[in-house]
Amino acid sequence: MPTRTAISIFQAHRMDRWLCFGAVLIWLAGCAPRADMVPDAAALTGEIIVPVYVGTTRAQEAAGVWSSKFAGPLTYARVDVSVPKTRRPGIVMLPGMHPDPDRHFLTREVASFSGRAAFREEVARALASDRITDKEVVVTIHGFNNTLGDGVFRTAQMIRDFDIDALTVHYAWPSRGAPLGYAADRDAVLIARDGLEQMLEDLGRAGARDIVLVAHSMGAQLTMEVLRQMAIRKDEAMLSRISAVVLLSPDIAPSVFRAQAEAIGDLPDPFVIFTSQNDPALRLSARLTGVPRRLGNITGVEEVAGLNVTVINLSSAQDAASNHLAALTSPSVISFLKQTEAVRRNLETDPSGRAGLLPGTMLLAQEATAIMLAPVALVERAGN
Repeated sequence: MPTRTAISIFQAHRMDRWLCFGAVLIWLAGCAPRADMVPDAAALTGEIIVPVYVGTTRAQEAAGVWSSKFAGPLTYARVDVSVPKTRRPGIVMLPGMHPDPDRHFLTREVASFSGRAAFREEVARALASDRITDKEVVVTIHGFNNTLGDGVFRTAQMIRDFDIDALTVHYAWPSRGAPLGYAADRDAVLIARDGLEQMLEDLGRAGARDIVLVAHSMGAQLTMEVLRQMAIRKDEAMLSRISAVVLLSPDIAPSVFRAQAEAIGDLPDPFVIFTSQNDPALRLSARLTGVPRRLGNITGVEEVAGLNVTVINLSSAQDAASNHLAALTSPSVISFLKQTEAVRRNLETDPSGRAGLLPGTMLLAQEATAIMLAPVALVERAGN
């Protein structure tokens, strides 16, 4: 039987470990923006207005205020975001006591839809306009520790920085928006699966021809679960509309991801995974979940070998505002990723002869301007 001293030492060690985890979580939360959707009068003078459609299962407590509580039915809104005209790409500046449309992201207007049918009608009109090309819709899904405002402002930043001309819809699942809410958020992801699937169905019924899913962190787990759910139900019509998937720093165990991918079968093409070995949030997640690493910080392609995916390693990005979201917060990476023709030319040198992002490759961003290719086949041979 352990002595009382041994038990005390064990308890102290365990307490120190969790205090350390808590401190890191609080530090990570301090780096994340906090935003709400309450319209700001200062936004009326903003010159750049970015519309973001929102589908959410969060409970709405007041005009522009959504909580972390699960509301049940899926509801929709449109948020017009005022984006500063001159700013550093990748940065979302929030107002303090003195909101300034030349410096801060601000909410200009929030309009709620009366129901799912009203949202589908609005989307159908937007897709029929000259502003939207090819009836394409981009769906963003936020990660752990996000308020609805955080996700909407980040989506507006992405639209602006990447010159996205597709209709963009943000799915806001009921994250606690709190640094110590990791376990609660993992449960919330499970609850949110049906809402995301219903939103994708609404977009399809409204006429969306191609749907691109862009998911961050824990939102990647939600995205994979929904795709798996569709595949199990053999919803081929809906799956065929998913034209691409982008996972940013996915907070998924690699073994779980492989099981999900195999259950889905034919993955959307392209299917791109952005990783970084310098991601403190995923290192912490790995410790909390008791696994060596998460999908978003794998060190090679061995763990996804044989899957129709492309891994882009952004560990070399030095100017990211957040290493947990380097693809959207690093000016050099943003510039690099916008050069699609240059990327395509580099990838066309691959022996497979395919154009575009090639499955089964590791792209290493060297100062976000050059890439190195390491085909899966070579990695596999090196390990034999």
